[in-house]
Amino acid sequence: MAAVNKTKNIIDFVRDGSIKWLNKSQNSSHQEFDEMKRSPSAAEKNWIYELSAVANAVVRRCSKVLDVSVDHLREDFEAVASEVTKTPSRYAQNFLEYSCFRALAQTTQVSGYMEDKRFRRLTFDMMLAWEVPDVASQPSIDIDEDATVGIEAFSRIAPAVPVIANVIISNYIFEFLTSSTGGRLPFSTFEKYLIGLERAVKKLKSNSESSLLLSQRSGRGERVLELEGTVTTQPVLQHLGISTWPGRLTLTDHALYFEALRVVSYDKPTVYDLADDLKQVVKAELTGPWGSRLFDKAVLYKSNALDDKLLGLGTFSNGSKWIIF
Repeated sequence: MAAVNKTKNIIDFVRDGSIKWLNKSQNSSHQEFDEMKRSPSAAEKNWIYELSAVANAVVRRCSKVLDVSVDHLREDFEAVASEVTKTPSRYAQNFLEYSCFRALAQTTQVSGYMEDKRFRRLTFDMMLAWEVPDVASQPSIDIDEDATVGIEAFSRIAPAVPVIANVIISNYIFEFLTSSTGGRLPFSTFEKYLIGLERAVKKLKSNSESSLLLSQRSGRGERVLELEGTVTTQPVLQHLGISTWPGRLTLTDHALYFEALRVVSYDKPTVYDLADDLKQVVKAELTGPWGSRLFDKAVLYKSNALDDKLLGLGTFSNGSKWIIF
């Protein structure tokens, strides 16, 4: 009888208004609750009474990602967790985190995972669940489709996917994303951020796999980060003394490469190594040759292997971009 009452309470809880956000958003968590309503026995089997409804839905989805039962996932947690971690006051959130981190670790092994809206939604729902992990913290107000998450939830969950954030800068990323939403992050903003990241990763991968400077880059496995001067009408200019020559500039994660433009081809690149220990000094600088202020942005680069070089980037009235050494 006790088991029947528990099951009834679960189903009643799923049907009531405390999780209307699931019914409105029609996301994967909503589907989990639909399954529970159709199968009370499955609801009882997969429901962890210490967890809130939102956390239960997220854990169930994590178990599907890992292709294990919720019971098996819980047994694994209790086998590896310390006694302090399993204390009643911390059990729900720690078990939720364990489930989330394991699911994210597996999901991110799949190429192009950020393109999958199910991944983006699950990651966001993990943050929602983190804020209300246990049944005692279940919010008394409705969480609708406009639900938002705070900085603590973002900083805890997002760094589990290094491309999204890391523990050092997660606060700054969150502040930037929520600058227009009052310090709370909605799903729409989070999704746009992940879509933008996916595009940037694709561009980086494409550049890294290109044949550009391949012979120079292959030895250290360098990745191309940025290109300038690839359009002939917007060249990069190398300035040495009183000489100036157009070309293109490639920035990798190890060095800068300048290729002077000839009539129909480029010269062998000049390499400005950023990775080797050359007693380098790099500082912000806005002045050009002879102390004239020419650039919007510039960097002064010195090393024991080169004479003083000035690297500047500016946009002039004609719209062309110039980088000058």
